[in-house]
Amino acid sequence: MPLSVKKIGTADITGQRGVNLIERIVLEMGFFWNPTGGVEAGIDGYIEIRDAATGEVFNLILQVQSKATERPFQAETPDSFDYLCDARDLDYWLRGNAPVILVVSRPSSNEAYWVSIKDYFQDTARRKARKVHFDKHHDRFDATCRQRLADLAIPRNTGIYLSPPLKQETLWSNLLKVASFAPTLYVAPTDLRLPGEVWATLNRLDRDAGAEWVLKNKQIISFHNLTEFPWREICDPGAAESFDTGEWAFSSDPDKQRGFVWLLNKALEGKLKPEIRYSKEKECYYFRPGNRDGAKLKTIMHSYKSFENNVKRRVFHGYASKTDSSRITYYRHSAFEGRFRRIEDAWFLEITPTYYFTWDGYHLSKWYEERLKGIKRLERNSQVLGQLVMWVAYLSGPPGLFTSNPFLTFDALQTFDIEAGVDDKEWLGHEEDEQTKDAADAPEEKGLFDL
Repeated sequence: MPLSVKKIGTADITGQRGVNLIERIVLEMGFFWNPTGGVEAGIDGYIEIRDAATGEVFNLILQVQSKATERPFQAETPDSFDYLCDARDLDYWLRGNAPVILVVSRPSSNEAYWVSIKDYFQDTARRKARKVHFDKHHDRFDATCRQRLADLAIPRNTGIYLSPPLKQETLWSNLLKVASFAPTLYVAPTDLRLPGEVWATLNRLDRDAGAEWVLKNKQIISFHNLTEFPWREICDPGAAESFDTGEWAFSSDPDKQRGFVWLLNKALEGKLKPEIRYSKEKECYYFRPGNRDGAKLKTIMHSYKSFENNVKRRVFHGYASKTDSSRITYYRHSAFEGRFRRIEDAWFLEITPTYYFTWDGYHLSKWYEERLKGIKRLERNSQVLGQLVMWVAYLSGPPGLFTSNPFLTFDALQTFDIEAGVDDKEWLGHEEDEQTKDAADAPEEKGLFDL
């Protein structure tokens, strides 16, 4: 007579792999997993709520039923699928007062999806059909649903608060380090009294002379050698003096520091020409208009290398009237405010991304302030960072990207590593505004904020 043989079937292995997957994800959330083990009537384990920051536990649990398979889910599409609950299981889950979640998984692909049974089946029609419709994006069971699980387990009247999980984080500043500036600075007396007179003389002699000069107290201060043509024609070259620029850059004399910063700003304007203009009225640098295409100005797409990807950004674009698509209401220009700042023994350009609005590509829009306030309300950190990265790439790009300018170069954006951080999705999930909840994942245009 053959001996009876004990077996563990494939379904048992798959079931255990499903439970193991749940345990791993729960531990990643900072919660604790307690498997029921042995005989169970429809609950495979318990999630105990724990504050990941302090380690405190609150004797609050979620009951978990795991359903695992390696086959396609019922009515599966790339975005959704269905699960038909057993009538006896559903009756059991709906009893008692503890919250119950159902986790349906495919362990081989690390996929797991969840639903709160008692919340989902409050609807009578759903209760009768016994069918759960899973959205693969919204119902994904992973570390990002941590707060939703905590909210389900913690009674609203307890006052218990869980700190978001801490993480190591890199903070990006908006400070672009100045790598180099002109080594020599020149000062010479002049008989000219107005900047317009200086420009008129330079334009007559050499239209490409450059803008890296300042007229102050009957003197020309410049990064250009004032003893050479055409500069010697606007000042007294015999009385010209030269200085190590560092003497002015790191001087304690406020007049010298102001003079140095003026020249840095002039050098920045020269570096950005001809694509970028400076608005004295709004004190910002902005992309100039595109070429005309009939009555309209063409959209400008700027390509650059971001942190990891090659990215295209729309930096100048016209927006049509809602009532007349043939008429452009306004043009939007990508822009930034730039301020040079000395921090200890280094100089930085502080970059504040913004926008410039015109009604015809050249003149300020009547509704400039309203349009700027509107877009700032919608922008989130990831979007501002995306625009900042573009300007950094533009300013510190490889040689040949700009008109030749030896007077100013930039290094890298300053970053700071800290030992603690907060997952943005944990905080955004609490905000009531649905637009805000989705902002980090909804860029204005495809590829716009790929960092």
